[in-house]
Parts: sequence; C-alpha cells; structure tokens
Amino acid sequence: MKLRSAILLLIFVVASLIARAQNAPTPHPMGVDDLSDFREAHDPQVSPDSRFVAYTVTSTSLQDDKSETRIYQVPATGGDAIPLTAEGVSSNHPRWSPDDKFLAFLSERNQGKTQVYLLNRLGGEAQKLTETIQDVEDFRWSPDGKRLVLILRDPSPKELEAAASKGKEEGDDQAAAAKKPKAQRPWVIDRLQFKEDIIGYLDRRRTHLYVFDVASKSMVQVTSGDYDDSEPAWSPDGKLLAFSSNRSKPDPDANYNSDIWVVSADNTDKGRLLRRSRPAPAKSAAQTGLLMGSGLRTRRTWIRSCSSTAPSM
Repeated sequence: MKLRSAILLLIFVVASLIARAQNAPTPHPMGVDDLSDFREAHDPQVSPDSRFVAYTVTSTSLQDDKSETRIYQVPATGGDAIPLTAEGVSSNHPRWSPDDKFLAFLSERNQGKTQVYLLNRLGGEAQKLTETIQDVEDFRWSPDGKRLVLILRDPSPKELEAAASKGKEEGDDQAAAAKKPKAQRPWVIDRLQFKEDIIGYLDRRRTHLYVFDVASKSMVQVTSGDYDDSEPAWSPDGKLLAFSSNRSKPDPDANYNSDIWVVSADNTDKGRLLRRSRPAPAKSAAQTGLLMGSGLRTRRTWIRSCSSTAPSM
C-alpha cells in the first residue's frame, strides 16, 4: 500500500514538471515588442515616519506610442506595492509633506497644464493644489509644510492669451475655438545656447522661483532676470531659499558655470542675499544652516555657513 502511494506521488510530480515545461514560454531573441514589458522604477521617497516609500513606475505602450508614469507606495520593510494614482494619466515627482499627512505630486490632467496635486494619506481622490497658467516644473515643501517653492518658466504669449480669455463667456470661447488656428510663430534666435534636449529651441523665457501658500493658494515670485533658476532648497527655519543659477556676466550662455544663491522666502523685490564663491554645484542644498555643493572639476564638497563669506572644504 505504501509502495503504491509512493509510485502515484512520483507519477504526479513528474507529470507536473512535464506540464510546467510545456507551458513555459519559448526563449526568443529580444525584439521591439518586448520593450513594452519593461517597467522602470524611479524617484524613491521615504515618508517622514519611515514606514513607506513612494516611487514612480514608468511603462511604455507601443500601440499608443506613448509612455505613462504612475506613483506607487510600498512598506519600507517590504511587502506588496499599491498604486496611488490611476491609469490613463501620468503622475510623477512624489513628495511627502513634513507632517506626513499628504503626498504632493505633479500631473497633467484634462489636457491642462502640469500642476501640483495633493493626495491625503487617509484616502480619497487627489485634489489639484495649484492653478498656474504655465507648467509647474518642480516644487519643494517648506519645513513647516505651509508653503511650497515652485519652479515656473515665464509664460509664453499663447499662455498669456489663454489666461486673458479664460474669464469670457462660453459662447465667446466656442466662437474663438471655431476660428482658424493661428500659424506657429517663427522662432527668433538671439541666444548663444539656442537649443536644449527635451525643451527644444530656447527663447528668453526663464525659470524662476515662486513661493506658494498652501492655505490661501496665493503665490509670490521671488527671483527674476534673464537667468534660469533651479534646484531650490529651504533653510531649516523656512526664511531663506537656496537655488542654483548661472548669473555670470556678460552672457551666461558663454559658459556652463553655476553658483548657489540665497534669497529671502518673502523677497518681493527679488533681490539676492548671498552668492557662493566656488563654481558649478551639482546640487544645491540647505541643511542645518549650511550650503553644500560639489565643484565641477575637482568634484569636492564645499560647506559654507550662511553668515560667513569664505567656504571651507
């Protein structure tokens, strides 16, 4: 009896292995169609309580000829990942609020501009937080979670026209939509650096810092000029903003230098307070009252107190 049971068990195991081998996909050389099976994970962000990690996953559809990015959340100790944003629309750049109650991210929805959306960790649909006439390119939470610093590019004439006509009646909008679309305006090139990857042709529209109040939804521009400002970081007390910018004279396009600048977070006159004396920071940061960066050529890390004039290495 025991021998018969052992033989039957052996037959069952062998049959299962054969069936599994027959159902296994046949190996084949990688082709273009296989690219849609790849998923790319990026931008991991640990929650303030260190319990969860938010990150993005990008997939590609060959049929629709487009890619889509969704935001997922997974326990920091491991486990199943759950999607936080829906299919059919791309969302990226997840950032936890300092109080751990919200997750802010960037998304372009309903054929509008890329805006900041706010997702409550208790549940519910994401709510649109900003309503700018141009795309929001980047943002950072303030230490108290009451403000955001936004990176916005100067609006184009088309965006200004759309904003001016937004308050018109629906009939006027339908009549305007029925008109023949205007031809693309010619590009006027008057810069030494005239083209950039992803952006395309460059004009005089620059990226600047804006401070956005979450409660009142009011916004104040704090930097300006014919320069691009990027990589903002708050000081721990929320009074200052450090950022990276090439403001060299006479023409920033003539070099790739970049300096760290500091401006007051409530700077309505858009003036500068401090300039880093070493060139080319890889990333700007404000941590414990210090500015940090790495030299482009030496790849060293420099630390500078906001109250001093000489950086130390």
